[in-house]
Amino acid sequence: MFIEPMLLQNADKPFDSDQHYFELKSNGVRMMLERQNGKNKLFNRNGTEITERIPELENIDLDDCYLDGVLVCYNDGREDFEAATNRVSFIQEYKIIQGSKQFPLTYIVFDILRLKNKNLMKEPLSYRKKILSETIVDQESIKKSFYIESEGEMFFEQIKTLGLEGIVAKSKDSTYIPAHRSLNWLKIINWRYSNYYITGYKKQGMGLLISELKNGEYVNVGIVEFGMNTGQKTAFFSLTKHIKTGEDKNYIYVDPLVRCVIKNRGQLNSGELIEPIFHDFIV
Repeated sequence: MFIEPMLLQNADKPFDSDQHYFELKSNGVRMMLERQNGKNKLFNRNGTEITERIPELENIDLDDCYLDGVLVCYNDGREDFEAATNRVSFIQEYKIIQGSKQFPLTYIVFDILRLKNKNLMKEPLSYRKKILSETIVDQESIKKSFYIESEGEMFFEQIKTLGLEGIVAKSKDSTYIPAHRSLNWLKIINWRYSNYYITGYKKQGMGLLISELKNGEYVNVGIVEFGMNTGQKTAFFSLTKHIKTGEDKNYIYVDPLVRCVIKNRGQLNSGELIEPIFHDFIV
């Protein structure tokens, strides 16, 4: 039976607290695993069963339980979000078999909601972590999530240095509430701030075409739809009406004379920015 995953709230900055665990935020695909009567079932965050797509986990031997975690794909030792999302989208058998060999997935488990016939969701997280540590033996395809206690600020500085996704702060006494976005679970993202050129904008709605200069050419890295205030929009359109270079059905193109800082969560292998947000103009 599918249980909707508990959700995270955003937090602006890391903090220290003896009342919290600080987990490494895995950059992958949220996944629930149910072990019952000797068989494993996998559900994505929307409740779709995708067991057959992930052969790496079909034969993992566990006691009957229900787990919450993230599927990740490692590429040269680093988590590759794009590869993980591609893997779980494969539905043809030959692609699944080929993908499991070329891009094997690892299930990073951070919570246990049931063990055998005991419902653990109303137990505090500290107890669930203890049960989880006794239930899961780390191996190639399944591992327990790494976390520390108390020192959230130091941990966040370490993941920033390593260029990782972020951390999650969880109250030690938090219960598990399905489909609930709780202040007891806070994600602190390692946002990047990068400089780009504006090379156009959408005709309908707000959307900036953002490019980077590579080998003398401007290469598009995404569309930025959020972050600009009214004053910034007014200034932008006032300036760019004099530097238009062309247009098509969807966009108006401009000379790349305006630069800006974009807040983002990194780039996909294609170069596209992940969650780009306008931060400021470069003047």
